[in-house]
Amino acid sequence: MLRYSKYILAFISIILFSGCSEDHSHLFTRLDNDRTGVNFKNQLFENDAFNVLNYIYYYNGGGVAIGDINNDGLPDILFTGNMVKNRLYLNKGNFKFEDITDKSGIAEKQGWCTGATMVDINGDGKLDIYICRSADGNSAMRQNLLFINNGDLTFTEKAAEYGLADKGYSTQAVFFDYDKDGDLDMFLINHSLHQYTTGAIENAGWREQRNPDFACKLFRNDWNDSLHHPVYTDVSLQAGINSSVLTFGLGVVASDINNDGWPDLYVSNDFNEPDYLFINNKNGTFSEKLHDCMDEVSLYSMGCDAADFNNDGLVDILTLDMLPEDNRTQKMHSGSENFDKFQMLFRKGFYYQYSRNMLQKNNGDGTFSEVGQLAGVSNTDWSWSALFSDFDNDGKKDIFITNGYVKDYTDMDFIKYTMDQSLHQGETDGKTNVEDFIKKMPDNLLPNYIFQNKGGLRFEKKSKEWGIDKNTVSAGAAYADLDNDGDMDLVINNTNDLAGIYKNNNELINKTNWLRVKLRGDAKNGSGIGSKVKVYCRDQEYFQEAFPVRGFQSSVDPVLNFGLGNQTGIDSVIVIWPNDSTQKFTKLKADQTLFVRQSDATGKWIYHNPANKEQTYFTEIVPPATMQHRSRNFDDFSIQKLMTAYLSKTGPSMAAADVNRDGLEDIFFGGGRDQPSQLFIQNSHGMFNFSPQPAFIKDSAFASGAAVFFDADQDGDMDLYLASSGYDLEQHSPYLEDRLYINDGKGHFTRSANPLPSMVFSKSCVKAADIDGDGDMDLFIGGRVIPGKYPLSPGSRILLNNGKGSFTDATPSVAPALLKAGMVTDAVWVDVNGDKRPDLVVVGEYMPVTVFINHNGKLTDESAKYIPFESSGWWNTIYAADMDGDGDQDLVIGNMGLNTQFHASSKEPVSLYYKDFDGNGSIDPVFCYYIDGKSYPAISRDDLTDQLPFLKKKFLKYSDYSNATITDLFTPEQLKDAGLLKASEMRTLYLENKANTGFGLHDLPVEAQFAPVYSITSADVNKDGKKDLILAGNNAWTRIRYGRYEASHGTILLGDGKGNFKFMPPAQSGLTVRGDVRSMEYISPYLFFGINNQPAKVFSLKK
Repeated sequence: MLRYSKYILAFISIILFSGCSEDHSHLFTRLDNDRTGVNFKNQLFENDAFNVLNYIYYYNGGGVAIGDINNDGLPDILFTGNMVKNRLYLNKGNFKFEDITDKSGIAEKQGWCTGATMVDINGDGKLDIYICRSADGNSAMRQNLLFINNGDLTFTEKAAEYGLADKGYSTQAVFFDYDKDGDLDMFLINHSLHQYTTGAIENAGWREQRNPDFACKLFRNDWNDSLHHPVYTDVSLQAGINSSVLTFGLGVVASDINNDGWPDLYVSNDFNEPDYLFINNKNGTFSEKLHDCMDEVSLYSMGCDAADFNNDGLVDILTLDMLPEDNRTQKMHSGSENFDKFQMLFRKGFYYQYSRNMLQKNNGDGTFSEVGQLAGVSNTDWSWSALFSDFDNDGKKDIFITNGYVKDYTDMDFIKYTMDQSLHQGETDGKTNVEDFIKKMPDNLLPNYIFQNKGGLRFEKKSKEWGIDKNTVSAGAAYADLDNDGDMDLVINNTNDLAGIYKNNNELINKTNWLRVKLRGDAKNGSGIGSKVKVYCRDQEYFQEAFPVRGFQSSVDPVLNFGLGNQTGIDSVIVIWPNDSTQKFTKLKADQTLFVRQSDATGKWIYHNPANKEQTYFTEIVPPATMQHRSRNFDDFSIQKLMTAYLSKTGPSMAAADVNRDGLEDIFFGGGRDQPSQLFIQNSHGMFNFSPQPAFIKDSAFASGAAVFFDADQDGDMDLYLASSGYDLEQHSPYLEDRLYINDGKGHFTRSANPLPSMVFSKSCVKAADIDGDGDMDLFIGGRVIPGKYPLSPGSRILLNNGKGSFTDATPSVAPALLKAGMVTDAVWVDVNGDKRPDLVVVGEYMPVTVFINHNGKLTDESAKYIPFESSGWWNTIYAADMDGDGDQDLVIGNMGLNTQFHASSKEPVSLYYKDFDGNGSIDPVFCYYIDGKSYPAISRDDLTDQLPFLKKKFLKYSDYSNATITDLFTPEQLKDAGLLKASEMRTLYLENKANTGFGLHDLPVEAQFAPVYSITSADVNKDGKKDLILAGNNAWTRIRYGRYEASHGTILLGDGKGNFKFMPPAQSGLTVRGDVRSMEYISPYLFFGINNQPAKVFSLKK
């Protein structure tokens, strides 16, 4: 059935708001409680008997549930109260609400109420209300409440009769049809208590202990004919819903996360227990798959939401945490990082968790890439409710986040000083005044955050511009079109303050278009919970799921609202019901409400496997059994505590060549320390067989940091040069010497008897070319770092070949500038100026892209001519290929990427000050980056003063350090002889070779910036005759505060032959490469990935 509701928005606005004094200059207007009649305030009353010290979630706040309880077409509002009674407000239109709490009976049973949702649980067409309770030590006061709608604005509590009076410490419940039998089942999250917030390392066995009061629970809907309503049965254990005493469930959302037609569940867990991702097995059971799908998650996960934020038809996930936006607050909440503790947690089975918001972008292949920092939404302080919704109706979902906390007991000055003083006083006089103690905790009232979706996976903070700037402590929140004008208004439950009602003024400001979709499902699922709606306008798809529970302790109005931007017409709307029945509407006008009934659906939706390997370009195959890398267990931070990342995790290196002259390329796989390198010979069937090499075994104490095949002795076969690496070695270790292996022509290698020039430092690369034009191959050796002395560079070298495989260090005469080039990470020989001589392009950490032009065998730095832009970066790799078909070699350079806390530019570069500041013989690198226009040291006070104890007297308190810059840390005299490195470019880039006019800089698709890029190659992936780029990288070994950079799973960028590139989604490419990739080799049709401390991965490109 199809009905239309049309609105003349401007006319209504004039009628409704003429003469009123409300400010409509912002997208949102916060309406006064006298205007709305909503005077709910979630007031807390602390005392010595009950407070945050004996109930850790005392300040978590209340929830919001929105729905039309009387079927008059206007959404009504429920607020839950912790220590005040719940309130139910009836929408009377024009933002006027009537408090019907007492009449409704909704507050007859109170207790500490938390989450709430509205759901038609008994199929009578009226929304009922389910309310969770917690906190109380008396389990009877924790029984959750179910209020059945009597149809006359009164409700009767019947949770026990329905089997839903759970006595756990409940946060929220979500209703959904997990078994697709047509009725609504229920999933409940509970939380553990204070005694389990610490001690996880010492008590890893807690993960196996179960307490029903803390557990996640799944309740199956079993209809009872005699009672004429369902009775719910706890089927958690048989359904595979596992949790433990470490479960601190704070957020839950149901969604078909893997797009197979069956609803899955995501649970946000606070503290050490990782979040849960329960994937529906389609047989009444679930499997927890977080490790398989996500690379890292939030540490103190609170609220969450799941929706398609980038309009690719896939459900993405947002979780919230506590990382502040500004420098001062970050420093006031940062103690010692305790890297070792986190590593121990990882080893004991806890997952990779870091304290920041995480935006998990769905890759469509069963995995997610975490892009919250790139998107600009990772830092919103103590955050609670996460809501995706298109608030400006431009067709892109925005993000609203509530935050704040009544008393900030995580403030480091409070923990270190006020708490210590109070405890000391208690020990002295035998008592501690709890009330006074709590009063000394800092307040933490904050404005909420709202982000506008700018497209391209980017969001922009709009809190002030959009009128969301009041300092509050906000918890639960929900959106709904309270006045039926086609835009989403906001309702917020504030702690110790009046609730916030925010009217959306989009119809006055942007005047963008919209479509509302109201679903009417079958009798046992009247709101069509779990349905999907796809709206198509031209080439754009807008997608939503009908799961009202989202955010934190809240549920939104079941009516779906789609922003359409300037689109006035809709090509089609497809509705997919939970039972896979479907219907389609075509050629609709915008700005209307579409009423859809499941009983009218006649089609059947067919789900296709999103990761069907038969439809992908690459297929993973089994690599050779021994092709795996082992990395030495070494703690770089124990040598230099202030470094930003490890330098010892460099391997494996790889190189490809036809070593036995059979016309087939073979592959070398470099070993780590105390691991022999390996050679694999390709046979005529495309198999790679291990070829024993005694010389490699003999030299297994060396780490092969880089490798190159070339004909060293001009006998027509490929010899092998291995450059040694090792930050984990002593500075003058003999295992830092390089090795040359001579090929006998049959693929058997022996170490050359000719000594190489002594180069006892850690290398990054080796590149071969005939530098001096004498017909033999010379070498560039890239110097990475002096072990234990980061960021001191050992310089790089030029080795000239005498034609017989004997090499001389010719750097002083050929390229003296290379001795001070910096921390080189990679280089490439390429004819930059078209004179048929190999020129050298060098990149590195805190280095500009440096071009050395070959003038008759002498290399001269002419970067200023050929790189006409500021290029200092954290470069990792460089690749040369003709990507635009003009006959010369272009460059693609792998960098740090943009998915980080620090974003560099020429005006605001990242900086590294280094010196032995305390005179103990160790270099102290102090990393700084800009926050809000000012450069600050990144390191916490505790970590800095542990390394430089003399600074403790200068920064006795955390507040003393919280706004300190580098000049506050050190005197001008101390900085006078300190080294300083800067980097202004973090993007991975494409440089177009324009011959004598230099290289032109071009952006790559944003997916190239997800993670550090360490390896690049090319192939014609889609068989269109044009080269495509393949990028890989990641880095797990960084400081805990930055987290792991693991969002790249192998990136394919399709080239058009003109230097333009388009991202190929993983579900199409077939690449799923997780881990720290350090090398790639493409030997058609095989693509090899060398992954640090893991087995190699090999993929075959379809023909």
